[in-house]
Amino acid sequence: MTEARPTVVQRYLEDIEVGNEFVAHQQPTTEHVISFLNNGHSGRPANAMNGRFTDPEVAKAQGFPKPIVPGVMSAAMLTRVVTDWMGPMGRIVSLDVSFRRPVLHDDNLRCVALVTDIIGDEASEITSPGIVSLDVTLENERGEKPLQAAAVVELPRRA
Repeated sequence: MTEARPTVVQRYLEDIEVGNEFVAHQQPTTEHVISFLNNGHSGRPANAMNGRFTDPEVAKAQGFPKPIVPGVMSAAMLTRVVTDWMGPMGRIVSLDVSFRRPVLHDDNLRCVALVTDIIGDEASEITSPGIVSLDVTLENERGEKPLQAAAVVELPRRA
């Protein structure tokens, strides 16, 4: 996918604060969607990989201005924001995604993960990983937020 991604680094509980933001950019193209569908990620058989996901005429007939990105692919892009933020030693505990509207081909997406809560930052819990809550959004250039999510992740401690 066309994107400007910061280098993935490991986050540690001691290094974050409520209010920290992680921003990445993604732009799903028609080629990305076709590749996603052809690699079996859609959950649909290969002969069903047309329609509103790839055909502009079918998409328009269904009320979309152009083809849309499959919901599973949109959710994967949002999940990638979380995994890139937490780093390779982090673990997603839960991810609750809300689909508000479709993502369109070539949407320039600003992907934001915002730290909303930190649990387990007390020194007495030094042996256990910390739990961090995040609000995550995909926002397009029209100011719409087609996907929003609440994530809970586990981060390692430095000590």
